[in-house]
Amino acid sequence: MGKVNEKDKTGRTVTLTNVRTSFAESLHTASLPKKNNDPNAKPKHGANFILENGSPDFDSNKAACISAMKAAGREFKRPEGWWKTLWDDKPDNLSFKKGDRFKNDAGEIYKGYEGNIVVSAKGPGGGLRRPQMRDRNKRIIEVSEILDVIYNGTYADVIISFYGTENGGTPRITCSVESIRSRQVGDRLGGGGIYVDDDDFDTLEADSSFDDGPSTSAPTKKPESDDLLI
Repeated sequence: MGKVNEKDKTGRTVTLTNVRTSFAESLHTASLPKKNNDPNAKPKHGANFILENGSPDFDSNKAACISAMKAAGREFKRPEGWWKTLWDDKPDNLSFKKGDRFKNDAGEIYKGYEGNIVVSAKGPGGGLRRPQMRDRNKRIIEVSEILDVIYNGTYADVIISFYGTENGGTPRITCSVESIRSRQVGDRLGGGGIYVDDDDFDTLEADSSFDDGPSTSAPTKKPESDDLLI
């Protein structure tokens, strides 16, 4: 289950469990958003992590993120509810969004995003470095293994840190992903640091039948309204 990571005394760091990884290619090769026309912009490492509504860990993952965003707001000298203001009025300035906001050029919601919550996270150092990455058995993986172990659609446990920033003159809450442990299950989808060690992730049994994520035989439960997400 998701929880605030006690190693970071600021309360801004959380461990999210059994979330789905998307746009994992930039974990291997740093990239820029298609709409970024800044000639001085540097390619970044990062990924999106999908909190699937209706999954066993959804509520705890969501609660952990909200707690961390409140802490990030306090540290940034903003009201505790600042994250909610951004969620409602300025979602582009928040790394925690409704999945329905993520659409392709044709205006279609990305596969696996509808009705869910998505956390967009850069790697450490503003995305200039890769996060620490591990396989199911907590072995740190090589760069050449990344796209086989942490692919688009794989379920993973991740450690992320939220923080407030005003880079470029726009106040926002963003986040960095410090470490990813792939569970190496899940159908493929198209398309401020702390010390991390083995004890930050639970040990998984050799039999993975209990942690294969939501069943693929029936659709994930969807909320009836946006209010159910919060």
